[in-house]
Amino acid sequence: MSINRELHLDRPIRDQRHETVLNVVRTGTLLSRKGERTFQRFGLSEAQFNVLFALKYKEHDWTQTDLGKRLLVTRASVTSVLDKLEGKELVSRQPVPGDRRSYHVALTVQGRRLIDQVEPCYRQDIQEVLAGLESEECQALIGYLERIRSNCDGAE
Repeated sequence: MSINRELHLDRPIRDQRHETVLNVVRTGTLLSRKGERTFQRFGLSEAQFNVLFALKYKEHDWTQTDLGKRLLVTRASVTSVLDKLEGKELVSRQPVPGDRRSYHVALTVQGRRLIDQVEPCYRQDIQEVLAGLESEECQALIGYLERIRSNCDGAE
């Protein structure tokens, strides 16, 4: 469905680049909502899932700051999410030797079990929403989105 029909616009968008941005934003919003429905079944928010997922695949010790950089969120946001995950006994924070202000973050056994349950559902969601795209089309889309991000202020 076109973005004009989907948003019930009275007049069609005349600026193709604006229409492109609206399509990207709308798609991101819908993907986020689909993920949220999946994560809620496991008592998680999208942010909590993202932390657990990132920690599952880390190969070295990460501090809260390292985690924030990888998730592109503020330190305060990371702290809030970690507080909730720690309260659920899904992550643990250990002091960094020689640095009283930093903590390493890791999955607990319970956290590992939970992310191992959630991840297959998440991957199934991805397969479903991208079912109409061939591998080459996915690669092209990745390239387009990378080019757009490189033009954004604050792009890493």
